[in-house]
Amino acid sequence: MDSAPPVPGTLVWMFILGHNLHYGLFTTGKETLDEATDAMIDRMASLTRLEPETEALDVGCGIGNPAFYLHEKTGCRITGISISSRGIAIAGKKSRDLGVSDRVAFLQRDALATGLPDRSFDIAWIMESSHLMRDKPGLVAETDRVLRPGGCVLLCDLVLKQAFSVADLYRYREDLAMLEQSFGDAKMESLEFYQAAFAARGFSRIESHDISQEAMPTLQRWKENLARNQSSLAACFADEAMENFSRSCSILTRFFRDNRLGYGIIKAVKPQ
Repeated sequence: MDSAPPVPGTLVWMFILGHNLHYGLFTTGKETLDEATDAMIDRMASLTRLEPETEALDVGCGIGNPAFYLHEKTGCRITGISISSRGIAIAGKKSRDLGVSDRVAFLQRDALATGLPDRSFDIAWIMESSHLMRDKPGLVAETDRVLRPGGCVLLCDLVLKQAFSVADLYRYREDLAMLEQSFGDAKMESLEFYQAAFAARGFSRIESHDISQEAMPTLQRWKENLARNQSSLAACFADEAMENFSRSCSILTRFFRDNRLGYGIIKAVKPQ
């Protein structure tokens, strides 16, 4: 990613996190960050069938780039939702500019209470947004409500691989505070938690995929982008904020290596 002038608001994060603003899938280690983030989308999509007649709900769609990528590759119709008015405005403008607003639409909605019709989607796509939602059973329930019978949910996110004891929370209190400062108030759960939550709603054909090792190089790529674009980013971020973000990437890498945190994919199918 070449150094570039700062971009206002949400878009500036693309100079650190890549154009998709999420983790990548590194199978060889030689991929660029953007290639790896596209590969992560492909990995999720490979677990189901996406066709032009497919109606997909992108829960926590960000600025919409994964939705555009999926639509371009498969032709499916996508509705993206987010609580961020800024993200929805950016995504909506791009959809209109690309001339696909009849197929790729964006709405400002709460994932726990979308207000969308019952049984209106074939796919629920939940990419790196569940860790920011405290009420995960509520997310599962709302996903169940809007999916058609036989519909599929695909969820990928940071996951908890080893529970933090009270002693751990004290030991790592500064690291955890740094992560919250850089990435927001997150609540990770294990792959087993998600499996049980979907099973409790009657979902079947539940699969879990631990891809922690393939996702972990993302953190080093973020640090490299931050260093490469530091002079341009200085107009948008204070030096301390950039230093804290770099430190947070190192903390996450250590938690990955210590098998405390990881990255996984869940697939579950709603009964017919």
